[in-house]
Amino acid sequence: MKSFLKLYPRSWRKRYGREMDALLEDTPAQLGSALDLLLGAAAAYGDVIRGNRILSAIGAYIHGVCVAVLLQAIGFVGLILYAQSSNETTEVALGPVQLATVMRPEIRLSESLVPLILRRWPELEWIVATVCLVALAAALVLVVTGPRWVRTGRT
Repeated sequence: MKSFLKLYPRSWRKRYGREMDALLEDTPAQLGSALDLLLGAAAAYGDVIRGNRILSAIGAYIHGVCVAVLLQAIGFVGLILYAQSSNETTEVALGPVQLATVMRPEIRLSESLVPLILRRWPELEWIVATVCLVALAAALVLVVTGPRWVRTGRT
């Protein structure tokens, strides 16, 4: 448990390190305590980053990049899900500009590297893609709302 204290910023460890070390000696090692230490380290770094304008700007930029990447991944998985419902070529265009084309390949399931479950029940393919889409959407929600949670005190 004491190794989690190394995750905290140096300034925090200088100020509170000895007290927290003594507290951890008296506290039994539990999963809840470990998670609390991890969340506390993230909040402590959030305070350090907010206190520095350069780090704050870099954090905002990285946050924007994460949101953009997740949105692109959601769009890609959504396009694949839409294309799976059709046996024809699916094209996405904006006026004369063609943005994407998804072609459904003619693959025999016995020759592909599809997992055993999908070989037996090929209609379950869309479930795998839907689970992926839901996971990406959940990640997007966490990335977008994460800074607000840190600012409001980890609620």
